[in-house]
Amino acid sequence: MIAQLPPGLKNLLIIMALVSLAQVALPKTGFDVEMLYLFYPDSEHFRLWQLFTHIFCHGGIGHLLFNGLALFSFGAIVEYRLGTSRFLQLFFAAAVGAVLVHFLQMGYTLFTHTGTLFPNHVAGFEAVPYGPMIGASGAVYGVMVAFAYLYPNESLVFLFIPYPIKAKYLVPIMVGLDILLGLGSFSGDNVAHFAHIGGALTGFLLIFSWRKMGKIY
Repeated sequence: MIAQLPPGLKNLLIIMALVSLAQVALPKTGFDVEMLYLFYPDSEHFRLWQLFTHIFCHGGIGHLLFNGLALFSFGAIVEYRLGTSRFLQLFFAAAVGAVLVHFLQMGYTLFTHTGTLFPNHVAGFEAVPYGPMIGASGAVYGVMVAFAYLYPNESLVFLFIPYPIKAKYLVPIMVGLDILLGLGSFSGDNVAHFAHIGGALTGFLLIFSWRKMGKIY
């Protein structure tokens, strides 16, 4: 089946699978796999390559399967419509947008509580520990939004909802839930909701601009 997938999607899925295997294997060699995850720039663990590597890392098989299946479900149709080059541009642009919005949200929270965006770099501040962000969810949200924009009346079945819902309703509902959960800051919720929002917004702006410029039909 994977041999029949368009090349961009196929290679993204292969890289996701290989990196997930590396997450299991590398610690056995003494390599700190968290150096592949994305930390806030104020963290002592932040490295530039994390802006790319974190996309293909996942927090377990469930996380990998959810993102992989979502990308598989929406990505093939979107890539056939856009072409491989624009599909990959969409995927990575949405990933960048996800990071930017995630960092903006973290920066806002830090500034609200400390008066600075980088408290670990200010003398006299107590050290702030930062958890990493991983996963392709932001990029996948960008692809999902592109699908909903291009095929708004396509009916979809989502998780435990037994009735098909048109893409133009389902995808905005999913983004809306992320907005509510992100603003709610519920305890025990370790999902980077603002990364999802950033990926979705970037995906929409990109696909909208391409349509307006006549680069896609």
